[in-house]
Amino acid sequence: MVRKPLVLCSILALALLMTGTAWADSVPITNASFEMTGAPLSIACGPGCAYNYTSPVGWHVGGANGGSFSPGSFFSYVPDGSLVAYTNSGSISQTLTSSVLANTLYTLTVFVGNRTDTINGGFTLYLDTILNGVKTPLCSVSGNAATITPGTWQAESCTYQSGANVPAGDFFLDFVSTGSQLDVDNASLVDSTAAVPEPGSLLMLGLGMILVMGAARWSKREEFRFTA
Repeated sequence: MVRKPLVLCSILALALLMTGTAWADSVPITNASFEMTGAPLSIACGPGCAYNYTSPVGWHVGGANGGSFSPGSFFSYVPDGSLVAYTNSGSISQTLTSSVLANTLYTLTVFVGNRTDTINGGFTLYLDTILNGVKTPLCSVSGNAATITPGTWQAESCTYQSGANVPAGDFFLDFVSTGSQLDVDNASLVDSTAAVPEPGSLLMLGLGMILVMGAARWSKREEFRFTA
């Protein structure tokens, strides 16, 4: 019984610290895993496989052809959901409704696949800002999907650390095929600044330590009273 105040105070101190700390947050992306198609997948390509030439909802697919893709046996799995986006020698892009915050670390992650028939090739994934049609590069990652195990996916990431002065415009995602087909899925943009306590957290941590030490002293006094 005498240990209950110590346990309760410890829980309270932890709760105070957590509420005063900034944690990672995701920047909203429309149709981030490409499950919403702009039109039915009307072109068959084998068992469980179908595609169209229409941009997925929220995205713009440019190039010779591209759109939504249900890969069937061309992949052993899909990172999120059942559909992906593809482009042949083109790009897959979206302008977000959020802009860069000062002194913040951002991480862009996109899953890139290599079909079992290995027709995938080079790519570059860009995180930019865009204002009045002018793009400002923030970070990018390039690679060749042909190096990925056929039928599987690989997470590709790049990071951008903003300073006190931030680029104007909204975030702009641009996934570009520099070779043959580019298949992508499950895009995310994360504000990774979290892990850094806000100013009020230090005060709350101090209060929590005082509560725990006080509870420990009370517990020792109670144990002495009951054993004396």
